Amino acid sequence: MPIDVTGGEVVTGEMREHPLKGAFDVSSGRWVRPDTDDESAGELEIGFADNGLVAIRRAGDPDGTICIYTAEAWDAFVAGVHDGELDLAVLQEDERRTNQR
Repeated sequence: MPIDVTGGEVVTGEMREHPLKGAFDVSSGRWVRPDTDDESAGELEIGFADNGLVAIRRAGDPDGTICIYTAEAWDAFVAGVHDGELDLAVLQEDERRTNQR
């Protein structure tokens, strides 16, 4: 029987299903664990499914909750990172400029 967990995700064995985004097969997804700036293993793992969905989970809790994204949402996130949208210095500068108006 499916278990309803945080964010509407439904767990059935190795399949995680989001009601709007579709099913992510945890067992067949290609999981990568990016290194941190100091080259140690990162805290998160990113999974890529054959159907184009992308998932993020905590490396220390692979059976825990995962966040599922469409390929388009993931591409937009990655583009934002490359553009500096999540860079703390850029965010602080944007806030400073906004407050000067």
